[in-house]
Amino acid sequence: MREQDRVTLSDSEWIIMQEIWKRGEATFREICDGVAAHQWSKPAVAAFLKRMEKKGAIASAEGGPVKVYRSLLRRETAVRKETRDIFRRVYGGDVALLAQSLVRSAALDENDMEELIALLRKGREER
Repeated sequence: MREQDRVTLSDSEWIIMQEIWKRGEATFREICDGVAAHQWSKPAVAAFLKRMEKKGAIASAEGGPVKVYRSLLRRETAVRKETRDIFRRVYGGDVALLAQSLVRSAALDENDMEELIALLRKGREER
């Protein structure tokens, strides 16, 4: 397993990673602008970035006069890992409990349920 595959992100770090993934790479200013709705101070964003760099989630390089941040994590890999972790931690690996939770909480509308059913059928056919 690669070192990056073991990286765990906090909720705040996920928000910052979304900004970096969206852009491919981002300057400090672009990240601050992208997360402005969270009303984090610039020192707080800088601290998150420093921690993420130390974890091996991102790397920075001087891009001319400004530092540019890029992800060392593939988005799909990070999402898959987080999904597995949540599935084990919250649902104890119980698929039926996960499905019941999604349906009963109204997290899925009719279109979402049809899409999920189609994905499940497709996955079964690919085995």
